[in-house]
Amino acid sequence: MLSYFALITLVKLSGLLIPFIWLLVIADRRGRTYGTLAIVLLFIVSYINTYFNLPDLAYPSLIDGWLMWFIFGMIVVAALRRFLYSPHAAVARTAEAGDGIVGQIVQRFTGAFGWLGKIAMVAVLAVIVLIILGSITSLVTKMNPRPAVQSIQTDMNDDTKNAPMPVIKNSAETPVVNAPQTISTDMNNSLNSFKNSNVYDLNHMRVQMYKGKMIYVAPVEFSGGFWRYLHYLKVPGYFRTNATDKNADPKFVAKPMKYTPSAYFNNDADRRISAHSLGYSMVSATAQLEIDDNGTPYYVRTLAKPISYLNRNYDFKHYKVAVLNTITGKVKVYSPKQVPKFVDIAVTPEFVSQEVSMFGRYRHGFWNATSFGGHSGVMKPTTAGTEGGDKLTPYAYKGRVYYFTGMTSVNEHQSSILGYTFVDARTNTLHYYREHGNVMTPERAISYAQQDINPQNYRGTLPLLYRINGDPTWVVSMLDRDNNSFMKYVYLLADGNNQSGTYAIGDDAQSTLAIFEQRVEAKTGVAASVPAGKTVSGTINRVVRTDNSLLFILKNNNQVYKIDTSAKNFNPLLQFIAEGDRVSFKAETVTGNSLATANVSLSTFKDTSLTAKK
Repeated sequence: MLSYFALITLVKLSGLLIPFIWLLVIADRRGRTYGTLAIVLLFIVSYINTYFNLPDLAYPSLIDGWLMWFIFGMIVVAALRRFLYSPHAAVARTAEAGDGIVGQIVQRFTGAFGWLGKIAMVAVLAVIVLIILGSITSLVTKMNPRPAVQSIQTDMNDDTKNAPMPVIKNSAETPVVNAPQTISTDMNNSLNSFKNSNVYDLNHMRVQMYKGKMIYVAPVEFSGGFWRYLHYLKVPGYFRTNATDKNADPKFVAKPMKYTPSAYFNNDADRRISAHSLGYSMVSATAQLEIDDNGTPYYVRTLAKPISYLNRNYDFKHYKVAVLNTITGKVKVYSPKQVPKFVDIAVTPEFVSQEVSMFGRYRHGFWNATSFGGHSGVMKPTTAGTEGGDKLTPYAYKGRVYYFTGMTSVNEHQSSILGYTFVDARTNTLHYYREHGNVMTPERAISYAQQDINPQNYRGTLPLLYRINGDPTWVVSMLDRDNNSFMKYVYLLADGNNQSGTYAIGDDAQSTLAIFEQRVEAKTGVAASVPAGKTVSGTINRVVRTDNSLLFILKNNNQVYKIDTSAKNFNPLLQFIAEGDRVSFKAETVTGNSLATANVSLSTFKDTSLTAKK
C-alpha cells in the first residue's frame, strides 16, 4: 500500500516535471540543488497528505492536481528566469518603469515585500488560472446533465400497478419497519453486551437482507482515537436487529474485525479500498458494513467516476463496487453484474440520492428545468426519508432492498405525489411509477400525524406507503423526542387530508390497522377485509366497556379481544353481551404478546345467547 500511495503522489506531482527540467537548464549549480530539495520536500508533504487524507482519485481530480503543479511550476520558473537567471536580471530587479502595464502592476504590489511579494504574486496568478478552469468545469457540469441522466438505467411505468409496494390484506402482513433512530438507541443501550464496551461506539447502520429477513447491521467502532486503537487493534464484532419487529432486541455477534474505518494506517478500511480505486471516487463518507449468510462481515463501498474531465456529473451506469473482508483485509472490486449475492446495497444511498434528483429535474434537459423553460415533467424527491440526505427510505420486497421516494412538484405550494421511484439497491435500476390518484406527500403525512397526537409531543418519522384495500395509505412511526423510543403508529389515508375517519392511532400495527379499516369503512362505505385465520369459539369470562369499544376475554384464554362500537356496521344489540355468553368470531392473529388486543370482525361475530333472546 505504501508504494501505491507513492505512485499516486508521483502522478499528482508529475506536473512539475517540465518546469523542473526547465529549471535545470537555466539555473546555476546552487539553483539546481535548491530546486531538487524543494521537489523532494514537496513529494514528502504530498505523500503524507495523500496517505492520510485520501483525496479523490478520479481522473478529473488527478488532472486538476497535475495542472495545478504544472501552472504553479511554470510561473515560478518563469519568475526565477526573469528576476534571477536572465542576463538582464539586475535591470529587471531595479526597473521602475518601461516594463509595460503588467510590469508596473507587479512592481507596485511586490516592491515593498521583495521576493516574498513576488512569490505571493505567483501563487495568486496560479490560483486565478485554476479558478477560471474550475469555473469552466462547474459550468459545463451544471448545464450539461443529459449524459448523466442518460446513463441511468430507467424503467418507466404509467401507473403503480406493478410497483414493489407492499399490499396489506390483513394486519399480520404489515411489514412496518423500525425507525433507524429507535434501533440506534436500542443498540447503544446494548453496548454492555461485551467486554470493555466503554472503549467502543456505534457510528453507522445499514439495512440489508439476512436469511430472507430485513435487518439493521451496525459495526462496533473504536471511540477515543489513536492511542486506544493501539491498545486493542481489533473491534469485537457487530450488532444486528430485525428491522420489521418493533419488539426485537439487538443481538451482538462476536466477530473480531481488524480492518475497519476507525482503524489506523494500513488497517483503515477506507484506505485499503482507496488503494483499489484509481480512476474512481469513493462515494459517501465511509464504507458500510454488510454480512453474508454465515455472518462474516464485509465493508462495501460504491466507486463512481465522472462523465468526463469537464463534466463532473457521475456516470450512473459504469460504477464499481469495492468489497473488503474485515478479517483478512482482502479487497475485491466488482462490476455491477458481478457483485456477490450477499451484497444487498451495491449502490450507496448518497449515490442513489443524486441519481433520483437528476432524474426528476433534468430528464427533459437543462433548459426545461430553468425559469426560461417549460418545466415539463420537472419533479423533486420528497425529503422525509431516513437515508441519502433524507430523500430515501429502504423497502424490502421479495427478498430485495429498494430505495423508495415520492416525487413531487418543484412548486412549493403543491403537496401531492406525482409518482414514485424505487431504485433496486443491488442493480441500481430506477423504476418510476406515475401516480394518478390524490396522494399527499410524506412530509404532509408526518405533519398531520404529529398534529393528531400533539399533546404527547411525539415526532413522526419513517413514513411508509402501503396499499390497504386498494387505497394508498401512509404509516408513520411516532417516537418520543427525548430518547427515540417507539410510542405510536399513525395510519393515514393518503387522499384523506386528515379528515375525520381517515386516520387511526394505535400502539401496535395490528390493532391500528383494524381501527383504520373500520373508520375508513364507516366514512366511505367500503368494506374492510375480513380477518384471516381460524374461527375462535368460547364462553365470555370478563367484559369491559369503554367509550368506543368492548373488550372481553374467554374462559381458559388470556387473549384480549376488542369490538369497535363506533364502526358503521356495529349492531347495538352487541352492547348487551355478558359473561357466560357463547360466542364465535374471526380475529386477527396476534403473535408474541398475548396481552395485545385482537380485533374482532363484526361481520363474523355471533352470540348464541343474544340470538336466543330475539
